[in-house]
Amino acid sequence: MLKAAFVVARDIPDLWYQLVRKAVEEGREYKVEKGSTPTKRWELDFVSAQITHPGTRPLEPDIPPGVGIPNPIEPGYAEKYLPYYMTDVAQPGEHYTYGQDLAWQIEWVIDYYRKNSPGTKHCYMTVGRPESLLFYDESVDYEEVIRVADRATGKTVRSRTLSNAFNKEEPGTTQCLRGVDTAIKYGKLHFSIHFRSWNLWNGLPANLACLQMVKEYMAQQIGVEDGEMFVTCLKLGLAEAYFDLAKLRLYLNSQ
Repeated sequence: MLKAAFVVARDIPDLWYQLVRKAVEEGREYKVEKGSTPTKRWELDFVSAQITHPGTRPLEPDIPPGVGIPNPIEPGYAEKYLPYYMTDVAQPGEHYTYGQDLAWQIEWVIDYYRKNSPGTKHCYMTVGRPESLLFYDESVDYEEVIRVADRATGKTVRSRTLSNAFNKEEPGTTQCLRGVDTAIKYGKLHFSIHFRSWNLWNGLPANLACLQMVKEYMAQQIGVEDGEMFVTCLKLGLAEAYFDLAKLRLYLNSQ
């Protein structure tokens, strides 16, 4: 039977620390045999977490000076990479950014809440598409042009081309973040976030820091307070490269 981990944390650094400890003490050793980073991991079977005060600063993990290891997130990371979550900008060679999906939805959700009040369950932001699996498939060619047009004028509001052509030269990759559900309850905007796979050491705190800033922006634009954050993942793991660093952070280096 799988062992599920249910965690309540005050803020993002607290969640990171609790999950690092769980991965070191309870994680099963798992070998990634097919994937972008074939290696060993200490993986938790399933994680569900509640963060009651995710906006508490600093957003990056707490690394006491005496531990002598670098912070998994550089100060200012969230501010620097926020455009990758809120706009569809992508650099050459990048197969995707979360913003390519979220940018289509963030302003729509804000506007929908403004027009329809908090009493709606329509505002789920999806990342990835069913066809994203074809990014791994080297036996087919996939290309699609997505176009959103104004019904009255026919003018294109937004367009995007999706293709798996990159996997002819490089291994296929798909989005780890898969969905951000939103709800306004008790005057606050809350996020429920799901990742299909997650790098615990630096991916989790970096992603959550950026998504927290997205939530703060959306709450401000809607006119409500910033709320809590819930996260789930069936494949959250600590990569082999961080085993020793994790032990040092937990003061287990002598064991």
